[in-house]
Amino acid sequence: MKYAKRVGQVVAAGVSVTLLATACGGGSDDAGSESTTAGTAGAKGGTVTVYHVNDVEHLDPARNFVTDSGMIGKLITRTLTDYRYDAKAKKTILENDLADSYTSTPDFMTWTFKLKDGLKYEDGTPIVAADIKYGAERSFSADMQEGAPYAHEYLDCPGYKGPYVAGNNGGKGCTAIEVPDEKTVIFKLNRPVATFEGTASMKVWSPVPKAKDTKTAYDNHPVATGPYKIESYTRKKQLVLVRNENWDQKTDPLRNALPDKFIFKFGDAEATVDQRLFADGAADKNSVSFAGVQPENIAKTNQASVKDRVVEGTDFCRRYVAFNEQKPLLKNQKLREALYYGLDRTSYRDARGGERLAKVVDSIIPEELDGYKPEENFKVPPEGDPVKAKAALAESGYKGEKLVLGTADSGLAVKAAESAQASWKAVGINIDIRKIPGDNYYSTQQQDTSATDLITAGWCLDWATLATIVPPVLGPDTTAPNKAAQNNYARSDNGWDKMAELAKETDKAKVVTGYADLYAEIMKTAPLVPTVKDLNVFVVGSNVDSAVSDPNTGGILDLTQIGLKKPTS
Repeated sequence: MKYAKRVGQVVAAGVSVTLLATACGGGSDDAGSESTTAGTAGAKGGTVTVYHVNDVEHLDPARNFVTDSGMIGKLITRTLTDYRYDAKAKKTILENDLADSYTSTPDFMTWTFKLKDGLKYEDGTPIVAADIKYGAERSFSADMQEGAPYAHEYLDCPGYKGPYVAGNNGGKGCTAIEVPDEKTVIFKLNRPVATFEGTASMKVWSPVPKAKDTKTAYDNHPVATGPYKIESYTRKKQLVLVRNENWDQKTDPLRNALPDKFIFKFGDAEATVDQRLFADGAADKNSVSFAGVQPENIAKTNQASVKDRVVEGTDFCRRYVAFNEQKPLLKNQKLREALYYGLDRTSYRDARGGERLAKVVDSIIPEELDGYKPEENFKVPPEGDPVKAKAALAESGYKGEKLVLGTADSGLAVKAAESAQASWKAVGINIDIRKIPGDNYYSTQQQDTSATDLITAGWCLDWATLATIVPPVLGPDTTAPNKAAQNNYARSDNGWDKMAELAKETDKAKVVTGYADLYAEIMKTAPLVPTVKDLNVFVVGSNVDSAVSDPNTGGILDLTQIGLKKPTS
């Protein structure tokens, strides 16, 4: 899959994350770069076409937890709080979305949110606090576990199994959520979370009307609270969004909602889409793509007819390969070290498009984040260290057994996997590649029975704290003893006791230093190898206006701000 799984917390309302890496334009890490197409918002009207090689995994807010579906979800579904990316200031700012205000107790264990006036669903019925409660309760269900884990991790509701289990919890639902009236929802947590207002930006806190809940089929038509509703959805082919007449712009500080319609077309090859956007024919002047320009076409972005339509950016996401320690061979740390030393990350970067499209990293923690430290244990150069890899391999007792590397089945992902396969073969490790359809890649790797030995993955923070990186990527499932978190693809259990201590810490400085030190200690066991961060390059149709790359949503184009220069064309 092109875009990484995302999780995490957000900075407090009124506080912003300043981007040190470029958010748009320039193609470098110069924070002064500007997108060539970013400008004042266009007029209302018209239809924007968005090409995407894969259908999205989920639109149901309880399950929507990936960057591409997350961006589409922002058009359909609103949350208590959410991010607005300010391209000119290069800041990501947390705003109140459905929430009018919120407060917490001094111990950060109880949070109260008040809803705005005038909030409605697509059918005109009012959004009430009980719908927020029900939406969060749905995420406790076994059928919804691919989504953000915060409701069942943070709420003090032990034993609750979600609303689909008959007689569950005496029919009271999750008693850690109280709704004293239609405008008030109270969350009682099982631990202090000093930045829970950021957690409230996750889609699991979206309202769902109980009468309209169709369980897993809700994925096909979540009831809209945002500016667009689903007109039609044919899986793996096309999704059409049209205006939600009951959305009120006055209540929404995040979405410009300029186009009348969005048409998402799934399945066209990325190289084919490149050619359409370069050509800028009549049918594609209003078109964009979720996929960046393919490596073989990067040089064409300098053409006179194209260069003024280029948008560049990066994101807070980091790619890596996890070593699944549930597999017998990978319980051996020396074999994991051999894999770590043996990966040529410059080759991996080149397979993902070269220096214009990817940059080698030494950590899954972004360099911009407080708590980042350069890797100081293995000190592996970007091109790998074959000598140390072979030495570790000899110590491991490895006898040439095949390891399976899982990857999404799209072009760059497969090329990167093939590059890794070649790197490891060069040091004596035999790798087979398993291609998994991108629209269910992560859900496949989250299952112990279907996960591969080596797992290509990615992670994006949602708020500026290491607490949104270290525990979800390397920690335990807080609701199931001795089980790895759903996104701990390494199934590593190192440092879990310390994580439990840090989860109770309210001193933010101690959280930063604690998780930074813990991450360094866990990485000494080689549970994964960081690879690259993406540097996205997009070409948009000539009639597209206000196109910017949103670093907080995987660096893809921000559809909440986009418009058309001439909406009637």
